[in-house]
Amino acid sequence: MKNSHEKLFVATLLCVSIIFSIGRINAQSLDGSAPAAIYLSGEEIESLLDERASSSASAGGWSVSIAPGVSVRRRSSGVKQFAIFHPWSMEIYRILEGSGEFVTGGKLVLPLAESSNENIVRTENGIQGGLVRKVKAGDVLVLQPGTPHWFRHIDDEDITYMESRIRISSHPIQFQ
Repeated sequence: MKNSHEKLFVATLLCVSIIFSIGRINAQSLDGSAPAAIYLSGEEIESLLDERASSSASAGGWSVSIAPGVSVRRRSSGVKQFAIFHPWSMEIYRILEGSGEFVTGGKLVLPLAESSNENIVRTENGIQGGLVRKVKAGDVLVLQPGTPHWFRHIDDEDITYMESRIRISSHPIQFQ
């Protein structure tokens, strides 16, 4: 996060995501005052990402959960990336560091891979069709439920982004 405008944008996006994804949280504490903000410093997030990256190699990258549905994720160029879609959830990405080629739309190339999460449909074989975009720090992507997406190429060692995943559908949406 390079400047105050980026920090303000990320803070605003985080607040909006929290409001929509965890509306069940009471807006006031027991004494009637507003609750304190959920907070992790940039240094804490970097340290946790580094710690998780040093302990495993993961196609999904390494994630630090900030609040329900809100995380910071780092993906490595050294690990094969799955192409995925989320049948029930919208995702919002804000690229924080790094760059790469991100594909959205099209169809997942079969066969599908095993997934232990019903909201993640994935393949190791990429996407057929779709729109390829060069993404970099500062970019924002909004992925509707059922939209295939994939980091086809990550420049340098890794890419880090804030991810907000919000379940907005009561039935699965997929274009596969």
